[in-house]
Amino acid sequence: MKKLYLVIIAIIISISCVAKSGFTATVGNSLDLDVPERSAILRQEAVEGTLDECEQAVKVKASLDLEFVFNKDLHTTDELNKTELKGQWYMGKLGLTLFNRIEPYIKIGTSDLEVKWKHGAQEIEVDADSGFALGGGVKAKIWEFENLGIRLTGDAQYRTTEPDVSEIAVSGTSVIDKGATFKIDEWQASLLVSKKFEIPLKLQSIYIVPYTGVTYADSNADVNFENPNSPSTDYSLFDANNKKLYGFVLGCDIVPSLSSSFIYSIELRLVDEIALSLGGTVKF
Repeated sequence: MKKLYLVIIAIIISISCVAKSGFTATVGNSLDLDVPERSAILRQEAVEGTLDECEQAVKVKASLDLEFVFNKDLHTTDELNKTELKGQWYMGKLGLTLFNRIEPYIKIGTSDLEVKWKHGAQEIEVDADSGFALGGGVKAKIWEFENLGIRLTGDAQYRTTEPDVSEIAVSGTSVIDKGATFKIDEWQASLLVSKKFEIPLKLQSIYIVPYTGVTYADSNADVNFENPNSPSTDYSLFDANNKKLYGFVLGCDIVPSLSSSFIYSIELRLVDEIALSLGGTVKF
């Protein structure tokens, strides 16, 4: 079993080193490194019993993230304005929680994005097909105020996607360019405060972990195409980045029972973007 964990750690580190360009996004799914307490496949003699030594030291977690970006304003040259990115990310995540203090992870999934901007009087919209997305990062418990039950957690991550372009419209007129470029790179660092509560219910107790914090995030949007109807015009975002670099996060993780191996997450991000994430995690 220990050899298996060492192999998984090596795979995650290798993939993180190979990745050349950045990504990011959801902070949660899940934030608290201690929950869920129970494994879905490791046997326990009693729910209240202590976990075995291996499970205490290393936890393998798998997650599913659904992220909806309603609006992210981008900054580019003075010639372009009202530049924004929106769409969805669907990401699977595999992570290792080590000694309840640090959690390296990788993310693999798909993106479904579009960008809009105005170039003078022209309104431009570029819609991408569903494309492969790859990411990774590390989450770590920085400090815990034991008397207050408050925890300070840091998260740094990145992700990228380069889908094919499906549709291009310039002021409502369709444009065809099979060589169009659509590549999004994102990276993010977050500092979050959380507190775990045990809520007794009639049939069983549950854990909830509300959290909030700030993020520093940026992106690179490389989108360009050629318009046969206007060959002299340069239709490009010129490597646009985030208009606002700082954001605010508000989220909550929910463990449906103290004996559950599953955890459900919801997260809202504001200021630098308007986005909602829904997620689920299982510990193996």
